[in-house]
Amino acid sequence: ITVNPATGLTIDATGAITPSTSTPGTYFVTNTVAASGGCAAVTGGTTVTIAAPATAGFGYGSAPAYCTSATSAVAPTLATGATAGTFSSATGLTLNAATGAITPSSSTPGTYTVTNTVAAAGGCAAVTSTATVTITAPQTAGFSYGATAYCTSATAAAVPTLATGATAGTFSSTTGLTLNATTGAITPSTSTPGTYTVTNTIAAAGGCAAVTGTATVTI
Repeated sequence: ITVNPATGLTIDATGAITPSTSTPGTYFVTNTVAASGGCAAVTGGTTVTIAAPATAGFGYGSAPAYCTSATSAVAPTLATGATAGTFSSATGLTLNAATGAITPSSSTPGTYTVTNTVAAAGGCAAVTSTATVTITAPQTAGFSYGATAYCTSATAAAVPTLATGATAGTFSSTTGLTLNATTGAITPSTSTPGTYTVTNTIAAAGGCAAVTGTATVTI
């Protein structure tokens, strides 16, 4: 038995190959039967390929959350030595099956598991790897007070009403207005008369930028 190239393939005198200790590559194996009984020597050969198992690891960044307001697709980063196979996920995520690129703007908000499947090849079984990605919708911060003006004689706090779908973030205004930063409630009785702009700021989250909403109130 002879092999070309001569090194890399683990093969014994009977022609048995040990793939686990062989170096991936393509080899030509020749079996030469010596001359005997008046008959000339004869040879036969075959090609054999040793393949290493594929890897499928990938990810979408250290904090994989993207906003539907994003204008461009998000491509995955393959792990060292990994191969892009076929990418798949649940309904709602706009996903390019060939490249794994996600389009947040046309995806439904939610958390998804994306799978990269590299098909069986070269005698090696198929392999898969997964990554999780979250798609979020931009928040809204709109709000208003029941009235635009309050008297310092008022005994009750003025609590804001959030717009449909809006979230209470951090409320702020200028000095003189007694304002609860968490709820946005105003206490007219301890406020200095004047006109104030109140701002509701919702911090950046889930890949979406911070948003603000404002309302004007007079004491």
